[in-house]
Amino acid sequence: MVNDYRNTEYCPELEQVESKKKALNNEILKNHPGVRIIYNRVKNNNDLYKRKFMEIYNFKCSYCGNSIINISSTLFEIDHFICESSFKSNEIAGKMENLVLACYDCNRSKGKFLIKQEYVNILNPDLDNIKNVFIRDDSYNIQIANEYKADEYISKFYTKLKLGYQSRRLDYLLMKMDGLCKKYNAMPQTAKLFEILRRLQQKRNLTRLKDFDEEFVHV
Repeated sequence: MVNDYRNTEYCPELEQVESKKKALNNEILKNHPGVRIIYNRVKNNNDLYKRKFMEIYNFKCSYCGNSIINISSTLFEIDHFICESSFKSNEIAGKMENLVLACYDCNRSKGKFLIKQEYVNILNPDLDNIKNVFIRDDSYNIQIANEYKADEYISKFYTKLKLGYQSRRLDYLLMKMDGLCKKYNAMPQTAKLFEILRRLQQKRNLTRLKDFDEEFVHV
């Protein structure tokens, strides 16, 4: 098993996230010196800055690890790690250091969940500590690591983001299958595997959209 529960053995590791975000922040301020809320410059799907922000995270959700190979880029959103309501102004809440990439599932499930101060460095997906909080078990489910199983707040975070849902396992297996297909791309059997994979991804997305409609239409 790889150390980061969000990655299969075929996924690139997150590297220098904080420094890359700082560089993007400086680029935005240089090109748009009057901007006050950085969030507004990276949230839009058709904006170059959102793509650059997604690239920092290897086009993967910083919470569950789901990838752009499974879902459309439009189903990735910019999450306020510490929710907006915790700040005195949207300008402070929308600073680059408080923004992370999240898939629709994680972002909408997390909602206004308040990250307590003592857990900021533990649960911040930009930092390495979160890799010790959650793990993949032998069946590829996301679980809470033994060290944190008794921690009620960690359990609330885990439950709130629905990290234990079977869909997280399915998305991981689809990424694993995609990586395997690409590794053995030259083999004649791979074309058939890719065909099966794309059908599974399409079916998964149709199921996801149906679930979204049912769960969030009245929110």
